[in-house]
Amino acid sequence: MELYIIISGINEISKNLAINLLEHGDEFIFVDNNKKKIKKNEEIFGFVNQHGNSYSKETLIDAGVERANFFIAANKDDKINFVSSQIAKNINSKIFNIVLINDQSNIDIFKGDDFDFIIKSNQITADTISSVIENNTVLHLFTNTDSHTEILMIIISENSNYIGKNPNEISLPNNSKIIAIINSSGNINYDYSTDLRVLDKILIQIPLKHEKTELKFLNEKRN
Repeated sequence: MELYIIISGINEISKNLAINLLEHGDEFIFVDNNKKKIKKNEEIFGFVNQHGNSYSKETLIDAGVERANFFIAANKDDKINFVSSQIAKNINSKIFNIVLINDQSNIDIFKGDDFDFIIKSNQITADTISSVIENNTVLHLFTNTDSHTEILMIIISENSNYIGKNPNEISLPNNSKIIAIINSSGNINYDYSTDLRVLDKILIQIPLKHEKTELKFLNEKRN
């Protein structure tokens, strides 16, 4: 099952992320109040834009927030990111919010259950490389050069050796952690008590290291 992602704000970061998602086959929609940005965006991605303010409940519902797996607040205004993330979570408690912070001094106000993952926007590159390692598809979502970490999404294929394993049994590199598990129905859980199944998705935060170190970790499933 493909993911459905709402991206709030049209800019270079969000467009690069969308290219990555498009290559991977996930469904997404932009939300922005600037008609000129939307028109230019349509030339690249087609009609995957919702005109309106992302801090409007009606706009988010029109964009499909009730069925969305992720809400990415990528606006250049932290106030919009703050309010829109809260509204998205209020409408859909299962949605996973990724929030970009533009002003480092605002980081403390983004603490709370409404904000699942926060990253400084000026330290992010949306990696457009999607690779297939062994039998699991690995999508590089974000690289945070400030904290020297990146977020990976591992999608469990029908031939994966992860099938039937508990997420806690997966051997991770030092200082890494599982952020969430998204099951094949699109539900997000954080307790990791259910064994992995085909099309489940694992969100993992790992230290930003040399590519060979990452490949070694991802290939551990051979054993």
